[in-house]
Amino acid sequence: MEDIVVDMVVVDSERHTVVLLCGEIDCYTGPGLQTRLLDLAVTTGRPLILDMGGVSFCDGSALRMLSVTQRECATRGVALAVVGLRPFLANLFRALDMHERIPLCAALDEALWRLLPPADADIHRWLDTAG
Repeated sequence: MEDIVVDMVVVDSERHTVVLLCGEIDCYTGPGLQTRLLDLAVTTGRPLILDMGGVSFCDGSALRMLSVTQRECATRGVALAVVGLRPFLANLFRALDMHERIPLCAALDEALWRLLPPADADIHRWLDTAG
């Protein structure tokens, strides 16, 4: 049997942490990934953005893993958002009302806008480009 893995790359910035996921999340890889995400939720202290754009397959264990991670983040006061979900999983998120607890975002910029209070300079820059 071929090893099934999900790669996780953590990119820390001054105000947030992005977790890039790549591979398959299933009953074999989900528990290990969940442990790593929970450790990160405990230690980061900053908003956490999970980028699932590189995830090629998910089963129900991915939803369970995200739900457990969200609860731990909420307990720790760490904001959480997800970007890059495949349409099927995004629809499943919505059907189970998980999007009410974990914002689903199309891109990193949207996630940052939803999780971080924008600085005045950010708002002015956005207003200048929108007009």
